[in-house]
Amino acid sequence: MQGGIIRKHLDLLQTKLSALLLFIVIITDSLARAQVNVEPNTAVLNEGAQQDLLCRYGRPITYCRIEIPGETKVFNLSPDWDKTPGFIYNGKGLQAGECGVRIEHVKAINNGQVKCNLGVEGEELSGTIDLVVALRPKQPLVELITKPDRDRYFHEGNKFQARCIVRDGRPVANITWLLDNEPAAKRVGQLEVLASPRENGLELFTAIQDIQWDIAAEDNGRRLVCRSHHQTDPDNAPPQEGAYELLVRYSPLRMPETLVYGLYLEHTVKVNMTIRANPTPVIEWAIDGNVIRQGEQSGRFSAFEPEYLGHDFYNVTLVIAGLTLEDTTKIYTMRATNALGSTDYTVRISSSATPPSAGLEIGAIVGIVVALAVLVLIVLLVLFARATGRWCFAGKTVKMSTNETKTNNSSMQNLY
Repeated sequence: MQGGIIRKHLDLLQTKLSALLLFIVIITDSLARAQVNVEPNTAVLNEGAQQDLLCRYGRPITYCRIEIPGETKVFNLSPDWDKTPGFIYNGKGLQAGECGVRIEHVKAINNGQVKCNLGVEGEELSGTIDLVVALRPKQPLVELITKPDRDRYFHEGNKFQARCIVRDGRPVANITWLLDNEPAAKRVGQLEVLASPRENGLELFTAIQDIQWDIAAEDNGRRLVCRSHHQTDPDNAPPQEGAYELLVRYSPLRMPETLVYGLYLEHTVKVNMTIRANPTPVIEWAIDGNVIRQGEQSGRFSAFEPEYLGHDFYNVTLVIAGLTLEDTTKIYTMRATNALGSTDYTVRISSSATPPSAGLEIGAIVGIVVALAVLVLIVLLVLFARATGRWCFAGKTVKMSTNETKTNNSSMQNLY
């Protein structure tokens, strides 16, 4: 009894499921028939390009109307339609459920949503195609967020921040940052996009991106470049870019101890070293407690003003008249000072033709190897002589012969 009830419930459930599946199939088929397929869904192309637009339905259609932005006429299309110059019918025909149009030369005013209306079994169905006519954006602009001083300079170690603005492009432009001609390996923000509708309905887009880092001495004189990339860029022309030249002030940069060698004793010699600073540094030398400022002379020592070499490099010179051996034992301290600070440099001089090495020189290594070889040879010769009883070792190793010993023993026995 209970089993029969369960079977009835299962049969009823199966019937309901079958009806539901049939309903889903009918609805799906109806939706498929009611849908207008378009090709392409979105078209992005440059002005003047050719583009095919197609609307398709699964069954024959009675009429086809297409509306294109910027065109005053509504196109009532059929395979024998040929009324508007620059537009050609596209598709297999109304009986095949297809109609469309080929735009031979797309214009900027055609940007927008193309709409097709199809007559199907007494009703009208619609489909849309997004037609994006690309428009080259304006020249990129580098805008400073961090402001320089009144002389347009930044100071080393300060945080620097700027933004690149590329206005009124369609679609939105991409941005690349460079320092001189190399990619700027700095912190770059997310690309921000702002839409700006126009009176004619042609929406344009502005791209904005930030860059920031702690500015350094080596950034002085470099070009910060914001470069835009867009599909409208000509193949034979570089992309558009904006630039800003960085000016950085910094105290004299530190250097390791400097060694000047190859100087001739009893000659007038020049002790030269190169430093980097911006602005120009003022120089003074300290020699055994005696301070000599640039442009001054003290005894045999003369300090010259720094000579600019370009790119913030300066040549600093100390002249010593009649170099003595004692001069080569002194430590020379040079101090460079500008508006941002002072830096001390240590200089040693030598009359040696080559700078001293941190380790053993080649000649010393060869001498050590030769000495070790000679020592080993001597030890081997001594061991050989000792083993063979030659040279002075012979007298110490001779013993009385065995025969003589035996004879003496026999004589002793006879006496008894």
